[in-house]
Amino acid sequence: MSDDLRSQLLKTGLVDEKQVRKAKTQKHKAQKGNQKKKKDRQAPEPGVAETRKAEQAERSRQKNREQQERAERRARHAQIRELVSKHLAPIPTGDAALDYHFQQAGQIRHIPVTADLQTRLIDGRAAIAGLEIRPEKGFRVIPRDIADRIRERDPEWPLVIPAEDDTGGSEPDPDDPYKDYVVPDDLMW
Repeated sequence: MSDDLRSQLLKTGLVDEKQVRKAKTQKHKAQKGNQKKKKDRQAPEPGVAETRKAEQAERSRQKNREQQERAERRARHAQIRELVSKHLAPIPTGDAALDYHFQQAGQIRHIPVTADLQTRLIDGRAAIAGLEIRPEKGFRVIPRDIADRIRERDPEWPLVIPAEDDTGGSEPDPDDPYKDYVVPDDLMW
């Protein structure tokens, strides 16, 4: 009964105070009993709870592994950035600067080099490395042994080793009319 109805029934004398308290306690007991029944219905079986805990533990382990891999990858990239920055060849300016063109990820890029660096790049004693994993940050010339160490740590790092690119070419076309003519590596246009 609502409080309003209860008070009206008391005023008219149809019920007394004792009956109102009894109705109130019965209502409270009924609500409490319904709550227990709902809890009993919602209680999972013991096997279901264990599988749920096992799935949750597996998800936690997977997430921890992924976080650990990301941390290791960041550490490797930091080591590579440090290697590149320590062994950079200086950028030439003025008359000493020659443009060295190379291909990286399907794009033709260029970097200023000296005549000595150009010779070392052609001979395979030097390589071109990206300053970051993203090639937009720029490229610099580094020694070949440093490039090999970078490739060991992360094969995805942007590296260009011109001597490898030349030897990895395909077979020359037997019908090529210019096959007998040698094109020099240091050809300047």
